[in-house]
Amino acid sequence: MNNTTRVILVRHGQSIYNERGLYQGCCDDSLLTEKGRLTAYQTGLFLSKISLDAVYSSPLQRARETASEILSAIATIADSHPQLHVHENLKEIDLPAWNGLSFKYVREHLAEDYRCWRESPHEFQMSAEIEDNSPDVNSVTTLVKPQNFPVQNLYRQAQNFWAEILPKSIGKTILAIAHGGTIKALISTAIGMKCQDFHTLQQSNCGISILSFDGTADLVELEAMNLTNHLGEILPKLKEGKQGLRLLLVPADSEQDFYTDSVARIIEKSPIDFCLNSEGTNSAQMAAKLMRSRPQPTVHLSVATERFMQTWHQTIYGRSRENSSLCTGLVVAEIREIQGALNQVLGLPSQQQSLKIKPGTIDILHYPASAKHPVLQAMNLSGEI
Repeated sequence: MNNTTRVILVRHGQSIYNERGLYQGCCDDSLLTEKGRLTAYQTGLFLSKISLDAVYSSPLQRARETASEILSAIATIADSHPQLHVHENLKEIDLPAWNGLSFKYVREHLAEDYRCWRESPHEFQMSAEIEDNSPDVNSVTTLVKPQNFPVQNLYRQAQNFWAEILPKSIGKTILAIAHGGTIKALISTAIGMKCQDFHTLQQSNCGISILSFDGTADLVELEAMNLTNHLGEILPKLKEGKQGLRLLLVPADSEQDFYTDSVARIIEKSPIDFCLNSEGTNSAQMAAKLMRSRPQPTVHLSVATERFMQTWHQTIYGRSRENSSLCTGLVVAEIREIQGALNQVLGLPSQQQSLKIKPGTIDILHYPASAKHPVLQAMNLSGEI
């Protein structure tokens, strides 16, 4: 009997507020753009090969529209699809004081709040003004709601979703359509990430992430995160600006030719400024084969295993912050080395096995010049799901 529960998470398509660069939180004024509806439909076509047992959606319009387009696309391929269930615990983070404000305005005019939001999301607080129109008040009065911790609240909401859904989904495959912040909280609470690392995960519009749980949910694996290749985006777009350092992490494997060809197809149109490989034989040979196919000369370095993490997180990252442009590096290393590096970035124990790194795929780390912490853009990027 299969006791594994597979959960496919999809962020909604591009919304009007996304297009305009506005905060939307859990307000419900924003609908999908034409592009948002198209990419949602494309996502449905891509997911149509998977047999789904249940589909859940946030109650907010942009998520429900996405769900409708996905299910409509599935219906053109499959005979039927599960009924859509709207779930309150899939709503987006509540940022009432910023609803409708532009990212630029908040960054420039609410600089201290924005700094806390970006650098210490677990400590970020927000209050909101509301109008009291109750009959026993002679005139409209502005009240201030008590301070709350939006990210902490979102994590509790995600935990409540898992507590309700997982026990009744053992052995099933479910699809949940939600929001960027919500999906980051769902992934984080599933694999044990803390609130302070909220911003280390990227979620693109209609990006696909996959979690698998054993029957008791004690063993959780993140199988893939923020896949966008089904939308024609081979590498997810950079959300933190086209500056700093981007690392394309490639797991080395003994079946080099097969996996090398797979990786080469993914990165063939991506500029590579340097290549770094760990000292293992598989890593060195695979890196050499990938670099032979590059049209331009690329700096290629081998780093001894005991110095690999130090070089990666200190030397290279420090230099990237001095560069106003984007520098892209290819890093070929053993699976355990990549797993350890990503655990470090996500604030997980070094030996934790929640990240299921697969040969023949790419993991993408972005070290933005404007931010203190790296961002995992995608994990296990390939042409498959």
